[in-house]
Formats: sequence, structure tokens, C-alpha cells
Amino acid sequence: MEAEGTVNDYAGEGNCRFVLELDNGSTIQPLYYPENFIFLQGQRIFVRYKELPDNIPVCDHGVPVDILYIEELGCAPYINLNSDNYDSLAWDPLYLNEAVVDDNHLKINVSYGGGCKRHTIDLAMIHGHNADSEEIPLFEIRHNANGDMCEAYITKDVCFDLTELIIQDIYEFIVFANQGGEDNFLMTFKIE
Repeated sequence: MEAEGTVNDYAGEGNCRFVLELDNGSTIQPLYYPENFIFLQGQRIFVRYKELPDNIPVCDHGVPVDILYIEELGCAPYINLNSDNYDSLAWDPLYLNEAVVDDNHLKINVSYGGGCKRHTIDLAMIHGHNADSEEIPLFEIRHNANGDMCEAYITKDVCFDLTELIIQDIYEFIVFANQGGEDNFLMTFKIE
């Protein structure tokens, strides 16, 4: 079988890790896959796979499969926020371990406390943060912990697509992350 879909990282939720939510509505759990492939939260992928009906899954999300071929199609898009929808995404603290621009992608490595509920990480472009339209665009890393009070320390990689910035001839941007105190992350990045 083959399909396109999106990678979701369920790290800390039971015995789950990466689950592929396919565009056809199926959810699969890769038990075997090419060892050189790196899964990233939000990554768009194309897969060829074989279901493994005799395997008992350790995670209750998806059918266990052997990935015969996998190809990255892209990363998760960023979300646009303005004064009307600014509070529509949660802003729970996390720690941003690393952030790099690779081609037209922002790849980040984050850590947070949790382990009992599914967390989501989004990249949000904040419109109207400054009246001067010539200002460098501001992005915020938005984290929704879904009220998770567990204390496991979860680390995951997440990838975001910056192609829309390049289309608009924008090659510099600022990233801000709420790290839960006075030591928040704030850095300017350039797309080469």
C-alpha cells in the first residue's frame, strides 16, 4: 500500500512514539522503517508500507506496519495569528533546545514536562505586532500541553515549512518561545 500523510510524535503517551496519520483516514504505526530516515513532528511524507497483522502493537494508535519506502514531502505550515485570533493557540512553556534553518524549513528541538496527554507544537506568525510593515516578521512557538500534569521530561524534533516567506521575498525572521520564566528564547534567523 502507499499513501501520503503527516507524522505525529506521541512521545510520552503510553508506549507510543511516531504515528503516521494518512490522508486516506488511516493511522499507521511504523515498527520497521529505513534506518536513515528521521521522523519529525508535522512532517509531510509519502510512504509505501506493508501491514503487520501478526504483530501486537505496544501503542494504541494505528495499525503496525513495515515501511518499505518513505520520502519527506515537506514540513508543517506555520499558522497566521492576528488580534482577532491571537489567543486561539495555547502558549504553555517549553524549552527550546535548538533551532536551525535548513533550506526552506525551520527545524527545532524542544523539551517539556508531561507524559500523560498529547502535546502539540505550532509555529505562529504574529501579524500586527508592530505598525511598521517593514519590520522583521515575528514568529512564536506555541505549545499546548492539554493540561498534562505528569512530570516525565519529553524531547522531540519539530519541522515547519518557510516556503511562504520565500515567496514573499522575506529572508529574515524572529522566533520567540515562552520558556516559563525570564529566560525566554528570542533569536533572529536568516534563510540562505
